[in-house]
Order: sequence, then C-alpha cells, then structure tokens
Amino acid sequence: MDPIQFIITTAGLDALVNAQSGGTDPIRIISVGITEAQFIMAPTLTSVPGELKRIDAISGQSVSETVIHMSAQDVTTDIYELRGLGLYLSDGTLFAVYSQNDPLFRKVSISFFLLALDVAFENAVAGEIMFGDTSFLLPPASETVQGVAALATQAQALAGADPQRIITPATLKAVIDVFGLQVDADLDALANGFDALLAALTARTITGAGLVSGGGDLSASRVLGVDAASAAETAAGLIASKAVTPSGLIGGLTELGGWDAGIPLFRIPGTPVIVMAGTLRTLVTTELVAPILFPVAFPTACFWAGPITYISADSNVRDLFVQMRERTRTGFNAYFQAGDDGDNRADGFDWIAFGY
Repeated sequence: MDPIQFIITTAGLDALVNAQSGGTDPIRIISVGITEAQFIMAPTLTSVPGELKRIDAISGQSVSETVIHMSAQDVTTDIYELRGLGLYLSDGTLFAVYSQNDPLFRKVSISFFLLALDVAFENAVAGEIMFGDTSFLLPPASETVQGVAALATQAQALAGADPQRIITPATLKAVIDVFGLQVDADLDALANGFDALLAALTARTITGAGLVSGGGDLSASRVLGVDAASAAETAAGLIASKAVTPSGLIGGLTELGGWDAGIPLFRIPGTPVIVMAGTLRTLVTTELVAPILFPVAFPTACFWAGPITYISADSNVRDLFVQMRERTRTGFNAYFQAGDDGDNRADGFDWIAFGY
C-alpha cells in the first residue's frame, strides 16, 4: 500500500519547528483521533471534525526521512467506518490530519481494530517524531528497518517487478532452476546455430579455374597455385594449362634456337630460318674486296645477304659504297666501289644475312 499523505496543522508545525530548533525534545504522538466523517484537510484544524473517539494504543517508527510506519489498535466492540484520522501530541495538540471519501477501515462489534499505515510527509521530519507505545509496532521491513514483509511467489519472483516482497531460499532456488533451464536451452540453441554455421561454411569449396589449380572444401587451409611451363614445354607449345614465365620464355627460345648474342644469331621459332648479323670496321680509301665469313655456317644455304656502308662522322667527302657478290652458306664478298675519283672514303660496313 502506498503511504497516505498527512497534512501537518499550523499548531503541529509550530511544535515541529520548536523541536527541530532544539527548543524542546522531539515531539511525541500518543493518540489517534478517528472519525466516520470525511472532512476537508486544512492546517487550521485544531481537532478532528466529527471525532468519534481517540485510540491511545498507537505505535510508530521512522522508516525513512519522510515516511513513518504507524500502527493503532482498538479492542472495543464499537462499530464504525473510518474515513478520517488525526494525530495528537502529548500536550493535546492536533499535529496532522488525513481524510478520504472511501472508508479506510470498517469495524464490526466482534472484531478488533488494527490499523497499520505508512504516513508520508512532504519534508524530512520523520526523525523528529516519536510515539508513546512501540509494543505492537509492525513496520514494513526494509534494508535498514526490521519489520513485516510479504513473501513473493515463484511467479512474482520470476516477474521481478515487486520491490516490496522478499524471496525465500526455496523460491530463489526454483527461480534459479527455471533460469538455468532457460540458459541451458539458449546455450544449446546457440551451439546448434554455431554448428550449423560451421557446417555451412565447411561445405563450401574453393577451386581454381583456368591456369589456377588446387583448392577444396574449407575444412582445412587450402593453397591455390599456377604451374609454370618449363623451357621444353614452352618450346613445344602443346599445353594450355601452364603459364609461361620470363625464364621459361627465354629457355623456350633457346630450345628453338633463339637468340645467341655472342654470334649474333637468331633462329626464328617455328621456322628453319636463321638470321645473322655482323660488322667490319676499317678505313677504306680505294676500291677493294672484303671477304666476310659467317660466325656459323648456315646448315643449307644463305639466301640473302646485304652490306651497308658505315661512316664514323659527317663528311663532305664523297663516300665509297659497298656491293655484295659470291654469297655462299659460309660467307660472301663485299666490294667497296667508287662512282668516280672523288669517292674515296668509308669506315667499314654493317651486314645482315638470312639462311637456313
């Protein structure tokens, strides 16, 4: 039950201020006046309107700075409906009042009246108020006050919404058991989910295509690779499942003949054609014959050879020119020729020859 909000009367406030300032001891409530009549709560009241009787069997205890738990009992055979209350001090001063339309309590002749209320004040005054009798006080239990508390059912404990009820060890164990079952179920579902996820992942495969080889499912680490063609495979030119590397290319060309910079000689891959080249460097000032031997004789024949005159610098002198004769598979003769007596200078010639 929520605390009911009492209004402190003007006289009650004066007594409270006097107690708070140290002028008197803490105020003491010794009785409660009760009435069947609803009344307007006003600070000017000095007695409970329509007061039916006063009950001296009253106890109270501060449970917070603004709330007091109060108990009162009436063991008479009186019959009444309680709609209003007034708290009286030891000197007869009406300290505070409360009233409402609906009955707070209905007493019949064969019952005794035991009223237990939590009284709320707007300000922190509870510590300044004492009661005359505490022999039957039943305050609500809290973290700092010993008192009465209701026990939570298992459903209430599972809901976790009631801040007033307490849990017994048996109820706590039942809650923990329920929670444990839920946790176990959640963990099982989580584990099953992970298992399904791992199964789905490991069921996938990664496999190379084209020149890429290797792979497999994801149950283990996989390595993808590209095989390199050897020089012989490059020269053969028969497979399409390997990659040609720079080293393999040079090796393949070498297998086919390729380029021999030391001669220099180049065999055109896929053909029997061989290409050779060379130079002659010497100062020539008259007509003469320069025989050229190929570095390596063509296997069968030389079908074309061509020399071209070389000059080492620009000159106004008319230059000799070169012609070729007597071409064989082993060489040819180069003839320096002059068109007239003014053609009298050359520094050699370059040549290129084709054969098989």
